Amino acid sequence: MKNKDPEKSPAATFESGQESAPKATQTIPIDLISGMETILDQNNTYIFIKDTAGRYIFVNRAVKELFNKPLEEIIGYDDSQFFDLGLSNELMLNDRHVMEHGETIEREEKNIVKSTGEEKIYWTVKKPVRNEQRRIVGMCGISTDITARKRAEIALCKLNKRLDFLLSSSPAIIYTCKASPPYTPTFISDNLTKILGYTVEEFLDTPDFWAEHIHPQDRDRVQADLHYMFTNGKHIHEYRFQHHNGDWLWMRGELYTVTCPEGDTVELIGYFIEITDRKEKEHALTESHHLLKTVIDTAPVRIFWKDTESRFLGCNRAFADDAGETGPEKIIGKKDCQLNWKAQAKRNYEDDQKVINTGIARLDCEESRTAPDGKTIWLRTSKAPLRNVNNEIIGVLGIYQDITKQKENEDYMMLATTIYQLSSEAIMVTDENNRIMAINPAFTRITGYALADVAGKDPRIFQSGKQSKSFYRKMWQKLLQEDHWQGEIWDRHKNGNIHAKWLNISVIRNADNSIYCYVAQFSDITEKKRQDELLYKQANYDPLTGLPNRNLFKDQLNREIRKSHRNGRTLALLFLDLDRFKDINDTLGHDKGDKLLEEVALRLLSCVRKTDTVARMGGDEFAIILPEIDKKARIETIAGNIIHKLSTPFKLEKKHAGHDISTSIGIVVYPDDGTDMKSLMKHADQAMYAAKLAGRNRFNYFTSAMQQAAYEKMVLTHDLRQALDRNELQVYYQPILDLKNGLICKAEALLRWIHPQRGMIGPQIFIPLAEESGLIKQIGEMVFNKTIASIKQWQSRFGYLLQVSINMSSTQLSLLKKNQWSDYLARQGLPGHCINVEITEGLLLKDTPVVKRRLMEFLDAGIEVSIDDFGTGFSSLSYLKKFDIDYLKIDQSFTKHLTDNDTDHALVDAIVVMAHKLDIKTIAEGVETETQRDMLVAIGCDYEQGFRYSPAVTAEALAGLLQQQQDQA
Repeated sequence: MKNKDPEKSPAATFESGQESAPKATQTIPIDLISGMETILDQNNTYIFIKDTAGRYIFVNRAVKELFNKPLEEIIGYDDSQFFDLGLSNELMLNDRHVMEHGETIEREEKNIVKSTGEEKIYWTVKKPVRNEQRRIVGMCGISTDITARKRAEIALCKLNKRLDFLLSSSPAIIYTCKASPPYTPTFISDNLTKILGYTVEEFLDTPDFWAEHIHPQDRDRVQADLHYMFTNGKHIHEYRFQHHNGDWLWMRGELYTVTCPEGDTVELIGYFIEITDRKEKEHALTESHHLLKTVIDTAPVRIFWKDTESRFLGCNRAFADDAGETGPEKIIGKKDCQLNWKAQAKRNYEDDQKVINTGIARLDCEESRTAPDGKTIWLRTSKAPLRNVNNEIIGVLGIYQDITKQKENEDYMMLATTIYQLSSEAIMVTDENNRIMAINPAFTRITGYALADVAGKDPRIFQSGKQSKSFYRKMWQKLLQEDHWQGEIWDRHKNGNIHAKWLNISVIRNADNSIYCYVAQFSDITEKKRQDELLYKQANYDPLTGLPNRNLFKDQLNREIRKSHRNGRTLALLFLDLDRFKDINDTLGHDKGDKLLEEVALRLLSCVRKTDTVARMGGDEFAIILPEIDKKARIETIAGNIIHKLSTPFKLEKKHAGHDISTSIGIVVYPDDGTDMKSLMKHADQAMYAAKLAGRNRFNYFTSAMQQAAYEKMVLTHDLRQALDRNELQVYYQPILDLKNGLICKAEALLRWIHPQRGMIGPQIFIPLAEESGLIKQIGEMVFNKTIASIKQWQSRFGYLLQVSINMSSTQLSLLKKNQWSDYLARQGLPGHCINVEITEGLLLKDTPVVKRRLMEFLDAGIEVSIDDFGTGFSSLSYLKKFDIDYLKIDQSFTKHLTDNDTDHALVDAIVVMAHKLDIKTIAEGVETETQRDMLVAIGCDYEQGFRYSPAVTAEALAGLLQQQQDQA
C-alpha cells in the first residue's frame, strides 16, 4: 500500500506490528483502522493507538483480552486504569517522549501481569501519529508477547554461562574444523590457553598449527590414520603435543564427523585431553610389568599360578623348562598330570586344594621328585592362596627351588664335618693374624696338644728349630703369593720329641681379597721318613757291604761327569772283578763268601779318598770313581794299592790261616776314553776283561784294541743270531768207547758253528756269546731236538739205542721248564736213559733250588748225569752221592800227561777208585794215543773219548762208524 500525502489525509503513521522490529512503514488513515478491526483482531499481536493525553482510542482484540475488559472500559482511559502506578507512569512517560519528541521507541520490554495473574513479557514498538499537517496527534503501539522467547534467551544465557564454565574448567579442549585437508580449525575452546599455553587466535590463525606442534615421531602416524575417521565416523588417537613452554605432553584426541541430512560430512568436531600423567603411569606400569616379568623369568626359582581346579594360569620360563614345554604359554590350561611329573600330579593337586580350601599357605616344604632322566631331585616348595582385588581366593600361587645341589652341599658339608672329625690327617685353622681358631681330633693325636693348649696362639710354638728363619720366610712369601704352600717341616711334639710332618697350607680369602683364615693340613711322616730312608738305602746301597749299588753309582758317575765337564778336570773310573771268588763261595758257602765281600769293601775304602766313590756293582764286581784326579801316576798308585791289599789272605775260618783271592782292574779316564756314563762303563768293563785275560791280579787301561775286540764281539753276536736262521750251527758227535771191548757205546753231542766267512768257530768262543745274548735257550733246544732225531734214526737203522751226552750250563738249566725233556722223550717213545746230561762241578756245587729240581727230575725220569771236566775245580763228594751222579768225566789235562807225569797218573787212578767206590762210572777225555788207552785200561777206567779213535763227526759219519763196527762184529 502506498502512503498518502500526510498533508492531505488525516492519517496516523505507525509501524506494522511484528515480533521483531519493524522494517517498513506505511500511512494508514484512522478511519481505515475501524475497517480493519476485524483483520487486526485476528492478529495475536497487541495493537493500540493513544491520543496526546495518553488515552486509548483504539485497541484490537488481543489488548481487550489482555485487560480483560470491554471496549467501552478501555477507550478513553489511560494506563493508570490498567497497570500499577509505577508501571503506568513509566509507560505514559515513554508515550509522552514519543509524542513530544517525535521519536520511535524501537524496543520497550515490560513485564505485565495479566488480569489472570499471569506475568508476561512484552516487546513494544511505539511511534508518533501525525495528522496531515505533520503535527503529532497521538502515538501508535504494537506489542508482542515475547515471554517464551525471553525465557528461552534466559535459559540459553544460563546454558552458555554453564557451557563457558564447563569449557574453561574442562580438561578437554573442544574444537571444530573443516572436513577436508588441511582440516583448518574453525573453533577451539578457551581452555586451550590454560592447558597448552596458546591463545585461541594463535591456534585458529596459524596455518597447520596443530600438525606442526605434534611430536615429529608421532606426526606422520597421526596424520596417516585420519582417514579411519571417514570410515568409522570417529577416530581416536594418542600423540605428543608441544606445550607453549616447550614441554611435550601426551594428548588423547577423539574426532567425530558432522553430517548433513543428505549424509555428507560438513564439519569435524572433536576434543583432545592431556594424558601425560596416565601415559607416565602406563609406562611405569609397563616397566613394572616388564620388570616383574623379567624378575619372574630370570629368578633362580620356578614360579607358577593355578586356578581353583589346579589348571595352570601361568608360569615362568624356568618352570616351563622343567615341565618339558617350549615356553610358558604352552603350560596355560594344563594340569600336572599332563606334564613331566605325572607321578606327582595327585600329590600336587591335594596340596593345591588344601591351600585353596583353608586359605593357609604351605611354606618351605622339601620333597623329592623324579626328573625326566630318571634321576631324583630335591625341591623346596611354597604355595599360597591366590586372591583377587576382593580378597577372594581364585587359585594358588606356587614357587619352588631345585635344592638338589644344596642338599648335596649339605651332605657334602656333613661329610666334610665327619671327615674333619674323623680324618687321620691333622687340620688346624688360624685367623687372619695366624692365631689358632680350631683343630680336629687328629691334630691332638699327632701333636699331643688339645684346643685349650693352643687356642689363640701362633703356630710358631710348634717349631723345633731344625729349620732356619730363611726357610720360614720363603715359606710365607710363597704362601701369600700363591695362596698355597706344601712341604716337609719338622715340629716339636708336646712331649718334646721332634717329628716330621707333610704340611699343606691354604689361604682362604674374603670377597675383597683380604685374608679370612689359613687352613693347615698335615700328617706325621716321621715313620714314613724312616721307611723312605730305608727304601732309599735299599734302592741305592748294597745291603751286604753298605756301599752304593749300581743305581746310586750311575747317578754319582753322571754327576761327576757333569762336574768334570764344567771344571775341566780329569775323572778316572775303575772296574774290579774278584778272581777265584766263585771257588770260595761255592766251596765254603755263601756266608763265607759274604764275609769276604764285606772285608773287600773295607779294604777298598781304605785305599781311596773320602771324595772318591766305591760301589758294589753286583756279585764280585766293584767300581770306583776317582774325581778330579789329573795324574796318571796317582791312579796307578791307587790301583796298585788295591791289588796289594786284596791279595792279602782273608781269614774266613778260625782254623784256616787264610784264603787267597786277587782282582782284575779295568781303568778308563774321562774324557779320553769316553764322554758319557755308558761309554765309560763299557770301556772300563772291556779293560777289566782284558786284565783277566792277561793273567789276572793286575790292572789294564782301556785301549782302542779293546774297543775293536768289543766290536768284534758285537758283530759275532749278530752273526750268531743269523746263524740259527741260516742253519749254520751243526751238531757233531764224538764217539765214546767201552775200554773193555773197544766198541762204540755212547757219544757226546758237540755244537759246531760253520761261519760262511770265518769258517769253523769253536764253542769256547760262541757259547759265552750265546749265554750273554740270551740265545742259549734257543740253541740248547735246537741241539736237544736234533740229538733226539739222530738217536731215533740210529735206533731205526741199527736196532739199538746209542746214548748221547748233551752239555748243559746253569743258564740252560734255569731256563728249562719242569719235565720239559722227559715229556718230550715220552712223546717220541724214547726212554730217559737214551740221553746223558753233562754238567760242571761248579754248577753242581751251587745247589740252587732250580738246579736241584731239574737234577731230581732227570733222576726220576731215568736221564743219566755226568760231571764234565772232573778234577779241575772244587769237588764235593756229598753232592756226587746226593744227586746220584752216573759218570765222572776225567779232564783231558790229566789224560794228556798220564804217561809222563806220576802225579797226574796218581790223580786219575784216585778218581777211578773213588768213583767205583761210589758206584760211578768214569770216562777219560782227550785220549789220543794207544799208550794212554792201555794205561787207562790198567787203571780200571770204564770209557775213553778222544782223537785216538775219532774226532767229533756228523751224524751221518757216526752212523758210518757204527755200520763199520756192526760189519766187523
